[in-house]
Amino acid sequence: MKIKKLKPPKIINHTLHKMSLRTKIYGFVIAFALFAMMMPGVSAFVDMFGFGVHDLYADITKNVKETNDILGKAFDFAQTSPYTVVNGITGSQATRLTAIRNAVISMSLVIATLLLMVEFLRKTVNFEWSSKWENILIFLVKIIVIKQVVQNADVIVGYIYAGFNSINNAALGGNMEVLPYGTTRTYTMPPGWFAEKANEIFSFWGNVFSGNGWHSNALATPRYVISMDAVRIFYPDAVAATSLSLNNTPFPNPTTAETFNPTIEMVLLQPYFLIMKGVSIVVFVIVIGRVFELTLYTIFAPLPLATFASDVSNDVGKSFIKNYIAVVIQIAVIVVMFMVFVGMQRYFTNAANGFAQTKLIQMVVLITLGLGVIKSGSWSRKICGIG
Repeated sequence: MKIKKLKPPKIINHTLHKMSLRTKIYGFVIAFALFAMMMPGVSAFVDMFGFGVHDLYADITKNVKETNDILGKAFDFAQTSPYTVVNGITGSQATRLTAIRNAVISMSLVIATLLLMVEFLRKTVNFEWSSKWENILIFLVKIIVIKQVVQNADVIVGYIYAGFNSINNAALGGNMEVLPYGTTRTYTMPPGWFAEKANEIFSFWGNVFSGNGWHSNALATPRYVISMDAVRIFYPDAVAATSLSLNNTPFPNPTTAETFNPTIEMVLLQPYFLIMKGVSIVVFVIVIGRVFELTLYTIFAPLPLATFASDVSNDVGKSFIKNYIAVVIQIAVIVVMFMVFVGMQRYFTNAANGFAQTKLIQMVVLITLGLGVIKSGSWSRKICGIG
């Protein structure tokens, strides 16, 4: 007698075959996430994956610190003067750069001379102007001034840089922590802490936590560096523990949501961390581009300043000075944007209703900050009236 093998219903079998691989993967991830969210923790301190609130806080602290480190290095480099860059060039490159600068000055003197000639011919047509010796004297003084301006353009631009860079010095003074970080505290877990807590329910998980598993908590005395200022960026109601021991709750949950799970929270926060670091890298790129731009402006400054020789063309020189000032204060604009970002984030976090809505708003504000950093050059030019 043959025993027939049981087969799944044709409808289910047909549906599974019809689903694409991507759909199957998405379905598995969603089902696993729902299972993890509904699955209670192995104890009052850790979830089913062996992660606790302290792991979540330590992960947030680490990512905020890395972001602040990148931003700090970027803003430190932002204080680099274009003259430091130019004067630091040595060897054959310095010889070429000197030759280029001399050629720029020579060409600027030629341009200034031509503009002065056109200006003089245009004014001499007016008999009333040319009949007064005061006008001729003023024009001769103008020739001398223009010559000095062209030959000392780098000095003039240097004074402009030093004057408006004082705004950046005020914004960048002290220890640069754009994102709240404050004082950190190191919490040390007692040996056997995880094994004892996990063994209360599952001996298998206790074996994992005690040293035979993959989780970093298997260390004899795990240490957690936590900044509550950084944690409160994402969890305004987070409370710090006074100590970690075998007899107390290390950290209370920062939210009353029933679905709160430290592992799931760590996964959901990864996009925020990536965007934070992406924005900080964009800031670094903008700062490097700013130093390049200021250096080029310094070297080629005689050309636009030579246009002051004529009333017709002096708008070019005025526009150059405004652009130069805008590039100088761009760093201060970025710093103010980060300060406003922190304020807006806290405002929307406190005003939002519901945990998911809060996270969505935080993501929107963070992406907006990234777009704002990209637009910082345009905004600084608008501040100077040339946007």
